Amino acid sequence: MHHKLHTDAIEFLKNKVYLGSYDQAPENSSSFVYFTVEDALPYNAFHLDFGPLHIGHLYRFAVALHNILNDPKNSSKAVVFYSSSSAKARANAACILCCYLVLVQDWAPHQVLQPISQIQPPLMPFRDAGYSKADFELSIQDVVYGIWRAKERNMIDITNFNLEEYEQYERVDQGDFNLICDEFIAFASPRQSRPGAPLNQPFRKLLQYFVSHNVELVVRLNTHLYDKNEFEKRGIKHLDMIFEDGTCPTMELVQKFIGASETIISNGGKIAVHCKAGLGRTGCLIGAYLIYTHGFTANECIGYMRMMRPGMVVGPQQHWLYLHQNEFRDWRHTMVLDTEPDKSIGGLFPLIPLDAYKERRRQRRRMETERDNMDMNDADIPADESVEIPSMGGRRKVSTQLRQAASEAIPSDNPGQPRKYIGRNGRYTNSDEERDNEDDAPYTSTVGNNAISSSPRKEMTVFNENQENVVPVVDGDSDVFMGDKDFKVSTHSTRKTANHSSPTKHHRYPSQFYRRTTTTTKTTTTIASSPPPSRFAKKNGADSAIKGAKQRSISSTRSIKGGRVLSSEGIIGNPGVRKLSARRYES
Repeated sequence: MHHKLHTDAIEFLKNKVYLGSYDQAPENSSSFVYFTVEDALPYNAFHLDFGPLHIGHLYRFAVALHNILNDPKNSSKAVVFYSSSSAKARANAACILCCYLVLVQDWAPHQVLQPISQIQPPLMPFRDAGYSKADFELSIQDVVYGIWRAKERNMIDITNFNLEEYEQYERVDQGDFNLICDEFIAFASPRQSRPGAPLNQPFRKLLQYFVSHNVELVVRLNTHLYDKNEFEKRGIKHLDMIFEDGTCPTMELVQKFIGASETIISNGGKIAVHCKAGLGRTGCLIGAYLIYTHGFTANECIGYMRMMRPGMVVGPQQHWLYLHQNEFRDWRHTMVLDTEPDKSIGGLFPLIPLDAYKERRRQRRRMETERDNMDMNDADIPADESVEIPSMGGRRKVSTQLRQAASEAIPSDNPGQPRKYIGRNGRYTNSDEERDNEDDAPYTSTVGNNAISSSPRKEMTVFNENQENVVPVVDGDSDVFMGDKDFKVSTHSTRKTANHSSPTKHHRYPSQFYRRTTTTTKTTTTIASSPPPSRFAKKNGADSAIKGAKQRSISSTRSIKGGRVLSSEGIIGNPGVRKLSARRYES
């Protein structure tokens, strides 16, 4: 039986893992081995922000901790993970240890938060990367619960995390983008001096990755700094949803973005979103979608996104996400994906209120009823007796197959924003200052012989593309009245697929409407219908099910193999330089 070790450090795992902070680096003893990552894995601040450390840091921390624990020399020792006594360093150390225990060791959030709940002095909350006063605080609890919820929703799996790819593409000279989850990529705006200009290296890296990783939609939120044809000619749809830097989007724009994203994701594609820096406006829209889809709180969502891409959601955008979080969650139950494509978002399908959809369905039913009545009235007009009408013979019996086909054819019921840039010394740095160089020159396109330059306050440019229209649907049981005859027909859902059609076979997405036609003569009434749904499904071969939420998959692996981090620089390895480059990349 092990005796309890005496230490001033906080115990997380008895006689095994502790958390401490010291003014001076402690020395190893016969009972304890001390280690820190404060110098090896520094946070790269934009302004006054200091954390949390990102997912790449967490992976390297896990490798370092496992190497120490698995070292035979330390078999009888406890490990103390420590930081300096500064408030910022203490917060980062506590946060990364808690996130590690949740993400790698499968601890529950309350289990990792309990040891630090009454710590003195209290741990410092995190702030945003903007240049105004920090009026929105993010606690370690917010970050831990954000990581936990993402893990529960199968949005993040540290065992399959690609550290080399993460550290490569977050660099400005390699594209400056990060995967927020499987469906979304956040990135900074590429740059071109004019349409058709040669592509610089970051732009080329970006395009290569998007093409090879099934990115089907790029959403631009800032003014034009490049030619969108560079994406379109590679088969990637491009949309403009522009709003001013440092501000928040309208609810109508958010509904269009979520609807367009749902359409792409249901067909197996990914969405890449960018503003100028890929932090503020980008974080607003992706955050709204994550709250809508996965039920994050605003604080959890911000904490998770900053772990994946540091600096996301800035200034008043934090309050905007907080104030509207309940509304975004409610949309899951009060909004549906429209069945009519919206030209302003390239023929994709926005969200619309469920009540508006039902009202539109009622109006369509009334129009159908009026059309049927008009057809019956036309049939009552006396025929011209001078025209000989051939005998129709006896009344035909309606076959069982015809009755079934008729039944199946009827439908059922801010202040300044943070930037990454290249300094005069050749290093990639963060600053809010707009540099007076060719990088910040407005993107210029030409129409005829006239030059057009982008403006910060330019109205939103919409993307128009020929798109196959999808006829709206109706559902629910319906009684069809045809003159003096009543035909009460049971309903059946059916669907016709189209390019980028709205997802189906889901309780929130209605089925495709097929028009019912009625032909009436003086003696007979024939009901004609479109083919049964099974024939359309076989013909089109489309996957009719929307991609649902994945269930939690718990890996039995309790440790991370350190073999993926190849480095000679001690147990930590080379942490990578996010913004370092010896030259500018100009077009």
